[in-house]
Amino acid sequence: AMRMTGFGSIVRRLFPLLLFALCALPSAAQDSAAQQQRLTERVDQLYQLFLSGDWGQVDGFITEDSRDIWLTQAKNTIEAFEIQEVAVAPGGGTAVVTVMIDFRVAQVPGAPFRQPQRTEWVFHEGEWLVRLKPPTSPMVLFDRANAARQPDAPQDAFRFDRNPIFIPRTQAGSETVVEIPFENVTPDVVTLQELRANCVCLQAAVEPMEIQPGGTGVLTLTYRPSAENVSRRLLRVRADLAPSTYVLNLPVGISR
Repeated sequence: AMRMTGFGSIVRRLFPLLLFALCALPSAAQDSAAQQQRLTERVDQLYQLFLSGDWGQVDGFITEDSRDIWLTQAKNTIEAFEIQEVAVAPGGGTAVVTVMIDFRVAQVPGAPFRQPQRTEWVFHEGEWLVRLKPPTSPMVLFDRANAARQPDAPQDAFRFDRNPIFIPRTQAGSETVVEIPFENVTPDVVTLQELRANCVCLQAAVEPMEIQPGGTGVLTLTYRPSAENVSRRLLRVRADLAPSTYVLNLPVGISR
């Protein structure tokens, strides 16, 4: 009886601690989810700058010990990005992020290159910052000077007045229409088929659908965002072209 009484006393003393620990578990999970969401937003904001080339804003996204690296780093825009993985380490102090990026190499004409990019992030004074590693910035994973062209890559058929295209950001429920002239830069008659966008918020139309060599046309984009489909990454307009040696894969960004 004395042993049971002693055991019961221990349980009574430990019970408040156990209850506190159990109550803290949902809070810890919520904090972790909030950290990951905040980091995802920061990654998106940073890569939006690499779409627009607004290099003056990048300084607010990098660690203090990375700034000299960033100042000496060649600046290159990208055409598109997709956040694939945001892995926050236990404790929430560091994270590794993987983003798929599309970019062009000036010396290599044709379709853009696509490659995953890994960056290291640290949580410092209430904000997520990316840490660059010398001698090269993680913003430029691909050695463009030594880039080899993808074999049998289809060629761009059209030269657009704006590429990428940026549409002014608008409120959900409203509509923005932009028209972009373009020219057929191939020696062939190019016919567009299955013109489409990668979001229901964006509709595309082309006039005419058959473009003579050296001929011109107009691409009309209608952007109708809603609360459900406001895009936070680069949109794309695609079409099947004849002859199939050509491609239409046009990036469309939403300006801030």
